[in-house]
Amino acid sequence: MNHAVPTEPTTIAEYLNAHALQVSPLDAAAAAEIGITVPLPAGWQTLDPAQFPGATQVIVEPNLVENGFAPNAVLLVGALSRAIDPDALLAFGFGDGRAMPAWVEREASEASWLGWPSRFIRGTYAAQQLEAAVTTRYVVVGVDTQYLVQLTVTTLTSQLDSLAFDVAAINDGLTAGS
Repeated sequence: MNHAVPTEPTTIAEYLNAHALQVSPLDAAAAAEIGITVPLPAGWQTLDPAQFPGATQVIVEPNLVENGFAPNAVLLVGALSRAIDPDALLAFGFGDGRAMPAWVEREASEASWLGWPSRFIRGTYAAQQLEAAVTTRYVVVGVDTQYLVQLTVTTLTSQLDSLAFDVAAINDGLTAGS
């Protein structure tokens, strides 16, 4: 007999699905009301959120578009349908990055962020003939209502030096609630 073996989650999304957790997206105004914001470096622009359903905020650097790719930062903030153990969820915080094609990891941290449980990963991967550099931070904030925060900043590896200050400003400038 061939029995299907349930697969263990390897990513945050798989964990949420396996535990029947819903995430209700917040727009930028609602996220700001609970203290979750990301800075807008000089020269970067906020895109129309209607173009990115589910995203809280999307910003791009429009002056450095290369092969149709614009350096960007995507902030996702969602209310979890029920309270969870943040560490159990965040144990899968490195799964998405590590699954990227030709992933080369530069940094992985389990340090808390502004007092909240967090995971941070930095690395490079290959996508559509481009080599991308990415940072992703997951944070679970809140006590009575918990929010899953994801901030992903993506540039081309060729832009790492010229955008190092902006990428650091975005990552370091993430606020994570009260």
